[in-house]
Amino acid sequence: MQALTLFNQNFAVAESLLQLYQLFHGLKKTEFKEDLRLAICSFWGAPENTAIQHAVNDRVIVMARAATPIPESLTLESGLDFLLRETVVVACTALEAFFWDVLRENVLTVVRARRTGADESLRNLLFTLGDYISIQQYDDPDLRLQQIILKNFERGTLYDVSSIEKIAQTLTIKKFWEEIERIAETPAKSLKTLIGDLIYRRNQIAHRADRPEEGDESDGHGLRTIRLSWTNHRVQAAKTLVTASAELIEETIKHLEADIELAEEQEKARKLVKQISKEME
Repeated sequence: MQALTLFNQNFAVAESLLQLYQLFHGLKKTEFKEDLRLAICSFWGAPENTAIQHAVNDRVIVMARAATPIPESLTLESGLDFLLRETVVVACTALEAFFWDVLRENVLTVVRARRTGADESLRNLLFTLGDYISIQQYDDPDLRLQQIILKNFERGTLYDVSSIEKIAQTLTIKKFWEEIERIAETPAKSLKTLIGDLIYRRNQIAHRADRPEEGDESDGHGLRTIRLSWTNHRVQAAKTLVTASAELIEETIKHLEADIELAEEQEKARKLVKQISKEME
């Protein structure tokens, strides 16, 4: 499934951002010992009087020439929280892209299966006069319906969890969260809450720069507080959801393809019987 491959590539960026946060969190600037400073100058081939900055935590040592100083954000309280916010945005975007990609991959199968009972989820789709005119170039009615479906979701954004369910219904999955719970062995209610939190926070970051609303806890920079544990828990929930969804969608598409194949065989059989009947007349 190409959509899952792309998700894993995109999601790896979110995981890298979390790793960077954990690596650099808690850095504090300290004074260099003179012998160490001279050794570093020698290693770099720099003049002995080169000024060097130095910051450490219990995981990493950062050294930099004063001409290219260590960013203040690495050593300030909550200064690395931007990495957590970027993690939220990247993870949510990867989640969003997965569902659009998987729909594009499989929509034609859904269209072709509509005569076998898969058309219930397609009845409420809307399209404009412009959409209608644009799809007239397709002679094949299946391709026309495919374009209508895709136009309903193009440039889509996950504003809430219900957006995911809408795509699942279009893919003919009726009890999406119950099936996800079965595959992931994780309570659907918990997953829905965590994914809802992630989507909401992404929207707050993207549209309000994560400024706190009344009653929200704020950090020293005037932004809503964000923590590693909160972020990691919800980001991993997104990965769990996508992994389970990929398996569920694959199961569903295989059933639809089997229905299509059976319907085509039955149609061929009817045509053969009709032809034989005519020849016997």
